[in-house]
Amino acid sequence: MKKDLSILVIEDNPGDLVLVEDYLIEKLKTVKIIKHKDYKSTVKFLECEKSICDIILLDLNLPDMKGIELVENMMIQSPQIPIIILTGYTDLPLAKKSLELGVYDFLIKDEINPTLLHKSIDFAISRSNYVRQIEQQNEKLKSIAWTQSHVVRAPLARILGIVDMIENLDNDANELAFWLEQLKVSSNEMDEIVRDIVKKTQTIKFKKQ
Repeated sequence: MKKDLSILVIEDNPGDLVLVEDYLIEKLKTVKIIKHKDYKSTVKFLECEKSICDIILLDLNLPDMKGIELVENMMIQSPQIPIIILTGYTDLPLAKKSLELGVYDFLIKDEINPTLLHKSIDFAISRSNYVRQIEQQNEKLKSIAWTQSHVVRAPLARILGIVDMIENLDNDANELAFWLEQLKVSSNEMDEIVRDIVKKTQTIKFKKQ
């Protein structure tokens, strides 16, 4: 986890907010804490400065939105930012649904301590980075596959055409030798293309967290 985190805390209860701030500062030291008390102001912040927020700590009982509706809307507003829910009550169906929607963790406020909160944040950011890398690598692989599929078609079409010509030869040794040489050339070209594909895919690696 990087040293200087920017954490968005969405909490309308002053006492809970102070406690969360104390926990964050105790474990993270140089953390930047951005505070919002309701959904509306949070959306305005995310729309303007999404890039500076590394993770979101979300209370589920805001003045202008609550529960699963809040979770669904936050996932829409910040699909690339990991969200950890902080709630004052245990609701297993809500926790299950929230995790299914993509929330990274669901913590009960009375059970939170500095170590637990830090571990949850660390895991969420590491997992988010890993997922992002997978998505990026998938896009690279798709690009390679699309490009190389077009490159492969030309020598493959020639090989198929040459095979068809050989099948229809009338025992002409010279012509057979010519087409076999063409088949060798096209096969070597295909081999080079395959080697190039392998080389490109081998360059796609995950960065260590």
